Amino acid sequence: MAKDVICAACGTVGKPTTQTRGSIFIEIILWLCFLVPGLIYSIWRLTTRRPVCRACGGQQLLPLDTPGGKAAAAKFSA
Repeated sequence: MAKDVICAACGTVGKPTTQTRGSIFIEIILWLCFLVPGLIYSIWRLTTRRPVCRACGGQQLLPLDTPGGKAAAAKFSA
C-alpha cells in the first residue's frame, strides 16, 4: 500500500495514483495489426508507469515523513 505523500507543486496530501505513458488506442491498433510491435509497445507502457499527484498530475511527490515532505507541508499549511 502506498504511503501518503505531499505534492511539491500543489500541496495536495494523499496517496498517489499511477500514470501510464502512451495511448491505449495505439496499443490496440498495434496488437490488431502487428503482433511483435504490439508486444513491444505493451511492455514499454507497463515499464514506464510512474506515480503522480491525484490533483494536478505533478511528479514532484515527497513522502510526509522526510525532511523535504515536512518542509513542503509547512510551506503549504501557512
